[in-house]
Amino acid sequence: MKLNRLLPRVLGMVLGGLFFYAGWQKYIHSHEFAEAVLAYQIPPIWMAGAVAAVLPWVELIAGAFLAVGLKRRSCLALIFLLNGVFLLVMLLTMARGLKIDCGCGLFFQTQVGLVSLLQDTVLLAWAGGLYWWELKMVSSEHLTDKSALSKAKRQKPKKAQKN
Repeated sequence: MKLNRLLPRVLGMVLGGLFFYAGWQKYIHSHEFAEAVLAYQIPPIWMAGAVAAVLPWVELIAGAFLAVGLKRRSCLALIFLLNGVFLLVMLLTMARGLKIDCGCGLFFQTQVGLVSLLQDTVLLAWAGGLYWWELKMVSSEHLTDKSALSKAKRQKPKKAQKN
């Protein structure tokens, strides 16, 4: 397998694994995650409960699918969207001066600040870059298939020779 096919697969597996892990941490520590969602003071209490209940499953499923290679572009688009929303929420939180845990669910707890912004910016760029790479690979394969098809159509079939 060529490097231009292997590298995005491996990077997708790692990114999917990170999101699966983050979703798993939010799921097994659901009370702490619900408190983290409430600490942002953005959604109403009833919606914070829904976010805390649904978001871990979205991360678990998107991460697992991406890690095993199912629906890659859809998973990458979803992860890109999630990170974009996370960044926006953290920027709003920083602008309001709140000192809270980000609730990211990765390897260590961090407060909303430059470290969590950098972390989510890297994940956003990672997902966006892989999505772009997937589109580029699909479009180049599509062009290659089209050119091969048009070349085959241009070639005249050879007549069978009689013996």
